[in-house]
Amino acid sequence: MTTYTVYKEQLPGLFEKWSKLYALHVPAKLREGFYDLVPWKKDLEIAWDYDVAYNSAKRFVMPPHEALITYDRRTCEAQPVFEAPKQILFGVHPYDVKALNQLDQLMEGGSPDQNYIRRREATVVMAFEPLTVSPAAFWASVGAASVAHGYDLYWTKIGPAAFTVEVGSVRGEELLGMNGALLASTAGDKEGARRAKARVLAKARKNALRYNWEETPRLLAKCWDSPLWRRYSQMCLACGSCNLVCPTCYCFDIREETDDKLETGVRSREWDGCMLEGFAKVAGNHNFRPKAQDRYRHRYFRKGKYIYDKIGELGCVGCGRCVRACTAGIANPLKVFNELWEETAHEY
Repeated sequence: MTTYTVYKEQLPGLFEKWSKLYALHVPAKLREGFYDLVPWKKDLEIAWDYDVAYNSAKRFVMPPHEALITYDRRTCEAQPVFEAPKQILFGVHPYDVKALNQLDQLMEGGSPDQNYIRRREATVVMAFEPLTVSPAAFWASVGAASVAHGYDLYWTKIGPAAFTVEVGSVRGEELLGMNGALLASTAGDKEGARRAKARVLAKARKNALRYNWEETPRLLAKCWDSPLWRRYSQMCLACGSCNLVCPTCYCFDIREETDDKLETGVRSREWDGCMLEGFAKVAGNHNFRPKAQDRYRHRYFRKGKYIYDKIGELGCVGCGRCVRACTAGIANPLKVFNELWEETAHEY
């Protein structure tokens, strides 16, 4: 893999050129303790040391609200809507890249989701090695500390004003070279990147599962009737915050809106969440998961077993967003999985 060294003084020129071709988003501080990817502009202070973006990169490839079809009832004609703005996501941490890779597998399999695919193809992902770790994060123990694909460039800060940049695609290399000749990384630069990764990994390992993450599906299979589901679900407010901030949740609802004359309209999709009371409600007012306990258990089985059974990965990348967002303090996969492990430890 080709690796270059880039200096901080080169970035304003690169950002300026990129922003003319793409909508460029970079990490910035919103307020104390909160960061997010925001549109780049001159003089914006980039939050190099951000721990976790408040919102995941998912919203750039699968927006909360997205038009799918426009139709005209007068002519009985319909047209698909494909919006795929060219965009660069700069500074995406590896666990969020892993979440995007997982969405790629799920949205491209079976009947491929063309709206997602087109947005993804128009999106340049520039990964960035974390410098700090969120107190709620546990990505190091669920196989999400690093990624081998899914990015165009992978940046690692090796000093106050220097980065190594691993090339992940031809497109990424072309963008990196827009400001002139590229400087190949030396052995010393690569060693600096290795040490930087080792330092952050040591911090991330402080929060960890008490078992190998690959055991999670087998663990859950033994815990369908665990009293834990009822104990925690009693406190659930069914707000759906955990679903909304999750980088791997992809459920949506279809809605239609027409004009006041009922002549033209738009079919769109909006994010939905399995923790919402009406999520599993169908025609006839039947609800397949009417109880909070059912919904709470389903979410963890979805993250820890069902997705794994489909693609061999946990549907949780350990970002910790749900832990921070949950108003009841019960959306904590690390705590739940570890408690279930303790319940069944004597069986292993």
